[in-house]
Amino acid sequence: MSHPKPVDPAPPYYGSLPLIQSSTIRICTIALSGTDKIRLIGTPDPLTPLLRSAILSTWGTIQRECNFAGSHEFKLSGTPWDGQGPDTVRSRRLLSGMLFTMARAGWNLLQATDVRKRENHKDTLFFEYKETPGGVETLHEVELFAVSFHKSDRIRIISQQHPQEAVRMMELVKQAVMAQWKYGIQDEQDYCGALEIKLQGNPWSSRGDESVYAKVMLAQMIANFRAEGFKLYGCIGIGEGHDGNDIESWVLRRVNASWS
Repeated sequence: MSHPKPVDPAPPYYGSLPLIQSSTIRICTIALSGTDKIRLIGTPDPLTPLLRSAILSTWGTIQRECNFAGSHEFKLSGTPWDGQGPDTVRSRRLLSGMLFTMARAGWNLLQATDVRKRENHKDTLFFEYKETPGGVETLHEVELFAVSFHKSDRIRIISQQHPQEAVRMMELVKQAVMAQWKYGIQDEQDYCGALEIKLQGNPWSSRGDESVYAKVMLAQMIANFRAEGFKLYGCIGIGEGHDGNDIESWVLRRVNASWS
């Protein structure tokens, strides 16, 4: 006598997650997951269409959207968190676009960190809401750009806001290289819309004395950006980098009344 197969219980239903707050402090997160997912965790509902627009304008097609354990999940077409070639530029534009959108709405990046030790798991971004004077909702003034490091010897400046500003920022990078990296610059080019320089030597895989010189060069870059009014806003791991080694990308943001 055959017995009916047991029916698997329905997966639990998760409604919208409550806002994460304590007194006047409001926190939310955006998790980068797998090779192609973005999860909005505890974000206010009005941010969802704004972030959708940012994704579409910087990366392109969204394959699907769903509720994942109470978070709003975007599954993108392609693999932004494991991109190669031109996608390494597009993924940084995507990251910058999301950070820009959040900051414009008053949500400033607190920290980016990898909170899970699993393959293909990327950073989770934590944001805090900044109240405007008088509690009036308004768009904040935001200017930012990304710096990414590739292979063992390349630096790129990626900005979609102000192309001429990217040229100026690359000049600051080159000044830092010439001042602090004795091997200098081998080549420079436009790489898929990003400004790229290739250094002599291998600063990102250096050892011994050269590992110190590479860090001095990076510190000089930060000092040069700071002198121009930009401050390091976040260091975010979104790709596997050269030979499977994760290389964090920098995001620099101009200091103003909205963020300091």
